[in-house]
Amino acid sequence: MTATKRAAAVLTGLALTVMSMSGCQWLAENAPGMPTPDPKPSVTPVETAQERQMRLDQEAAVKAYLTSSKEFDRLLMSGGATKPTKVILSTTGGSHLEALTSALEVVHDNGWRTDRPASRIVNANGGWSPSELGLTACEDTSKVKFLGSKGKEVFKDRERRYVHTLTATKKDGAWKITNGESKAVKSFETEGSCAT
Repeated sequence: MTATKRAAAVLTGLALTVMSMSGCQWLAENAPGMPTPDPKPSVTPVETAQERQMRLDQEAAVKAYLTSSKEFDRLLMSGGATKPTKVILSTTGGSHLEALTSALEVVHDNGWRTDRPASRIVNANGGWSPSELGLTACEDTSKVKFLGSKGKEVFKDRERRYVHTLTATKKDGAWKITNGESKAVKSFETEGSCAT
């Protein structure tokens, strides 16, 4: 290689270096290169129509339970009730409605009220069909106090933690909690459905 060709090669290399350092994008855009792979390939899970319907039904049933529980707590804190409200009627039915109504009547008739809502966790984990599904609800009333008409705590000797196995039923397009069984527990530690 002659001195002239060597000088031309050095000057070309120097020019390319200066251009790349000065932010010239032409070379970067026009130079052949390897495509940059995505660091994490995106995988979108496919949800079948039945899985989607099951998920939507479970979400609606959980919402019905939480809505009825919130209204139940509101009524307990205000002193019970002699009949269920529209919210309770729109989210519950069957024996579950009867149990809530009975509890509200007992609180009302005794002149009691609660000082706060219960803490709850609910999971739709008990099977599914288009018209019925199962829920497990864990209810902690350990911090809830029942207060008498004079503001003193009453009904101290009671269970504080419950696991409810519930049935939600779909009627006229709406999910309602319609049946259930409850068991009192000392702790939620051994209750897998109650894990937060």
